[in-house]
Amino acid sequence: MELTKEQLLQIHNYLYVCGIKFYDVRTEVVDHFATILEEKLAENPDLDLKQEIIKIHINFSDSGFSKLLKQKIKSVTKKFYAQSFKHFSTFFKLPKIIITGALFYVLHLFMNTFTDKKEFFLLMVLFLFLVFAIQMSLLTFFKRKKKEEFLVLDRSTNFMAIIITATQFFHTLTSLRKSESFLSATDNNMQLVVFMVLLFFYWCGEYVYRRNRKEVQQQYPNIVV
Repeated sequence: MELTKEQLLQIHNYLYVCGIKFYDVRTEVVDHFATILEEKLAENPDLDLKQEIIKIHINFSDSGFSKLLKQKIKSVTKKFYAQSFKHFSTFFKLPKIIITGALFYVLHLFMNTFTDKKEFFLLMVLFLFLVFAIQMSLLTFFKRKKKEEFLVLDRSTNFMAIIITATQFFHTLTSLRKSESFLSATDNNMQLVVFMVLLFFYWCGEYVYRRNRKEVQQQYPNIVV
């Protein structure tokens, strides 16, 4: 016996109250509950749906939904970073390595227009913080518009925190370098490479996030993502 939309919504609401805030995770659990309930309703159409939902929850696992959520978060996080690193590696292979080389050359030329190389790297730090500040503002704005949260998209917030921490490290590295160090072409080029690595990794994470967002929009066309 197939469940009605109202009955499915009842399961959704119950799971939300139980702590499963992410719509994509909740949908998976709803399907699990619905399969069991449909079999039971086929045997007994007068079944108390609310009581049966509670029973299924009790029998779900020893630790309820907490273990499931931890496993899902771990799985999604691992997948997100694996996809980001995979995309990142393409910038060091043909044909994208040409883009990498060209960007390094352009930045190197720009850096050499500065008499004081420390000013150049501080400008790069400012550029990164400005980009991330705009990105975080956009994430906050879109999050307020969302009616539902998705685990596969929530990972991007943690990713941004890591990138901002890495940028702070880049700033600290610039501040700690001695004046003589900025006269060394090797030291400057090495820090320029660090800047590019940080920039590329941010770009890759953003690429994966937008691709995931597009997939979620296609899967759930009636929900604001």
